[in-house]
Amino acid sequence: MLRRASSVPSWPPASIREGETEEERKARTREEAEAKRVSDAIDRQIETDRQQKKLSGAKILLLGQAESGKSTVLKNFQLHFAPKAFEIEAEVWRPVIHLNLVRSVNFVVNYISTRNQGIRDALLGHERRASNSGPLTADLRKLCIRLAPLRQVEENLIKILSGRLPPRSLDDPIGLVNQAYNPAKAPEVSIPSGSGWKQALSLKRRSEESQKTRSSAERSEDGQSRRILAALGDDIAALWRDPVVQQTLKAAEIALDEQPGFFLDQVQRITSEDYKPRPEDVLKARVTTIGPEEHQIIAENGPDNARRWTIYDVGGSKGQRATWAQFFDDVNIIIFLAPMSGFNQVLAEDESVNRLTDSIRLWQMICSNKILSNIEFVLFLNKLDILDSKLKSGIQFSSFVTSYVNKPNETKPVAKYLLDVFVSMHQQYSPKRRKLHPHLTCAVDTKATASVIHRIQDLILVKLLSQTNIL
Repeated sequence: MLRRASSVPSWPPASIREGETEEERKARTREEAEAKRVSDAIDRQIETDRQQKKLSGAKILLLGQAESGKSTVLKNFQLHFAPKAFEIEAEVWRPVIHLNLVRSVNFVVNYISTRNQGIRDALLGHERRASNSGPLTADLRKLCIRLAPLRQVEENLIKILSGRLPPRSLDDPIGLVNQAYNPAKAPEVSIPSGSGWKQALSLKRRSEESQKTRSSAERSEDGQSRRILAALGDDIAALWRDPVVQQTLKAAEIALDEQPGFFLDQVQRITSEDYKPRPEDVLKARVTTIGPEEHQIIAENGPDNARRWTIYDVGGSKGQRATWAQFFDDVNIIIFLAPMSGFNQVLAEDESVNRLTDSIRLWQMICSNKILSNIEFVLFLNKLDILDSKLKSGIQFSSFVTSYVNKPNETKPVAKYLLDVFVSMHQQYSPKRRKLHPHLTCAVDTKATASVIHRIQDLILVKLLSQTNIL
């Protein structure tokens, strides 16, 4: 019975093929030898890459819902491991900080200006709140008129950050300038991942600094917003101090000071024309990246095998969580962030879902994932400061978490209760026993977070050493 010849060529090749001349045989032999050389080189490179991957440093994946503090933790890592580079890059964050401030102001002006026209009631769906705020005074009305130029400042800053192309958002595929008005929250700046906005601004700034003269258009683009902000600094501060403004926001249960990118309490310093961002300003600055991003941090000190840190920051909104899985098989540690202060809040993308409930469900999903069974978890129960502020203001935790009964409405017992919930869920749903490293955190507290990062550094260093058979 005849058998089909194998399609895989034998090696070494036959010395002479039927009808083949000596010249053809030599040419064929050279080609096949070159093909084998290339194949062997590829195999060696694959093996080299595999070995290098073990020595390529730490890889961390940050997980958690939107506004859980992932980006703030990332910036803490950058500050901790590369403080000199962080300080150099801080200037790039100035337009983001200014945009955060301006958007808060424009939100307040919009809000108090439209409430008497019935717009607020229609958006909120609660007529009772209209009667809880005082009338718009003549002084406040004049203040709002004087702050009108900040609308143009907002547009200018968006152009600077987005390279004159309006950034996109999950809820607004057209662009940021057409973003839907949210009556309970100041709008954020959203930029697609991979846009490289920091690198672009950094290169632009260095280019401008190297030029002795700049065109009037460049001077206008770079300085106009800062001059307007400096001129309106006192008016912005007066707006935020106004009792009618505070009463109106409080009646509507709008807490701008609890939202990311809040700088209204630092107006005089931030609006000065020679303002230079501090590390704590950069940590508070808010820019939403749509899509996953990879960040490389080269530590300025430390052991050679732990000098390079790769941190993956992924979007936390419900529509972006499908992208998480692609990073599961290539990380040393997963840091999961759950904001404890979200117990009385709902998701921005789904107002039927409580934020704390969503965090617990996400944690259960991550803990039970079999692909992650060999990955150690670091748990950040974050925003301890905001939790403390809410409880001290009289908000009852038990009104939103009914299982928390007959216990003090105080920060320490509430945090302990949440810690027990998350730790027990990890034990219950993990496919097999593994270590969990839980922490109560306030990501904007650089000193406290640095201590936690130091512990994570030791943990990962041990894992890296064990992978290289040193331990």
